[in-house]
Amino acid sequence: MMNTKLVLKRSAIFTLVILMLLLAGLGVILRDRPAEPAAGERVVTTGPGGALVYHRLGQGEAVVLLPSFARSAADFNRLAQALADAGYRSLAVQPRGIEGSAFGTLDVSLADYAADVAAVLDAEGVATAHAVIGHAYGNRVARVFAVKHPERVRKLVLLAAGGGKPPPPEINAAIRKAVFGFDGAAREAAIALAFFAGETVPAAWVTGWYPLAALHQTRATTAQAYSSWSHGGSAPMLILQPADDTAAAPADSEKLAAQLGARATRHVIANAGHALLPEQPEAVASHILRYLDPPGKQ
Repeated sequence: MMNTKLVLKRSAIFTLVILMLLLAGLGVILRDRPAEPAAGERVVTTGPGGALVYHRLGQGEAVVLLPSFARSAADFNRLAQALADAGYRSLAVQPRGIEGSAFGTLDVSLADYAADVAAVLDAEGVATAHAVIGHAYGNRVARVFAVKHPERVRKLVLLAAGGGKPPPPEINAAIRKAVFGFDGAAREAAIALAFFAGETVPAAWVTGWYPLAALHQTRATTAQAYSSWSHGGSAPMLILQPADDTAAAPADSEKLAAQLGARATRHVIANAGHALLPEQPEAVASHILRYLDPPGKQ
């Protein structure tokens, strides 16, 4: 009898230890790796999901910036400064679950993220954005916004635009490791493979990942068909394609541009992967500023 009790006690202790280790591991996997501060004034407004954070830099016509999957608006810091220097007001939106933006409902869709863009414009007193710029995952939100609110955007800019099909399995696995993996050389190699043309990963991309936001965004993506928003409304569209993008291949954006016809202008940027912004910031800013007419000419 005593032996049985001892065995049961040890079994319970062992089970508890295993559960504690599993919970600790889950906590590590789901912990945020905070980004550097986003440029500009931090503004908190109320969106459909609750608190909504965005960063304002510059004055003039509004240009909305929507970041990549599980990433912060800080990825746009250099572009936001270039836009401000050119006379625009950049509004870099923090996605739900990042830097104080509330998750809101878990039954979420890309339309909810698009509604956040509308809420930011309302907070700024802007009826129509001069442009909405979306990087990677953000390009999906930009296109959905243009479908839902065609009267509120003059131009769209898509950076490293995917959406038509998932990345190849190897790249999908690398993206998961970037977001959820343990720190170390293997994770940095995965980030390089999925996001960069070269093998060097800048410090800002070793950090700046938000796993819970990634889960929320994944749910939003699966809530509606690509065909319902792929056309991105009716606004003119600039597509900037990284030449070495392994997640959203050049052939995909070439197909999109062909489908859109005269609405779309497409440029391929050499020596850049899916991250694009940290590898070729000057080229990105140059193409965008040429595409956006000088403020006041609309």
